Amino acid sequence: MPNQITGRLVYIGQPQEIPSKSGGNPFVKREFILDATTYDPYTGERSQYENVLPLEVSGDKCAELDQFRTGDVITVSFSLQGREWTNQDGQLKRMVSIRCYKLEGRQPMHQPASVPAQQPAPSQTPPMVQAFPPDVDANGNPKDDLPF
Repeated sequence: MPNQITGRLVYIGQPQEIPSKSGGNPFVKREFILDATTYDPYTGERSQYENVLPLEVSGDKCAELDQFRTGDVITVSFSLQGREWTNQDGQLKRMVSIRCYKLEGRQPMHQPASVPAQQPAPSQTPPMVQAFPPDVDANGNPKDDLPF
């Protein structure tokens, strides 16, 4: 199962080009901020523990952000990537990156009144009808075919 988080877009930055150290094509990245703070499902109150995430996409994914606007609710699929390096002082350093690879817009929770909701198809088999009251024998006990 992929890592996913859903939230409301708070900010969408412009693409940034970072020159390549080898002189090749520049690296392109684009930052966006997602407010994934939860709400109480019963009261609708916003949690006191905010969850506002600075995320980024790179390469071809930068253009995908153009289809969204601030305030849109999206689901972001991502993977975590880590790496190690030794700095100039000889200390081992570690870094974790969030690599966003899929952005999906979410539909509103309820449909506008002008759009009719789809009704489930009627069942082809009629429901079983149970006799009520159940059949009884001469003593008033329910009739059944159970041996016990």
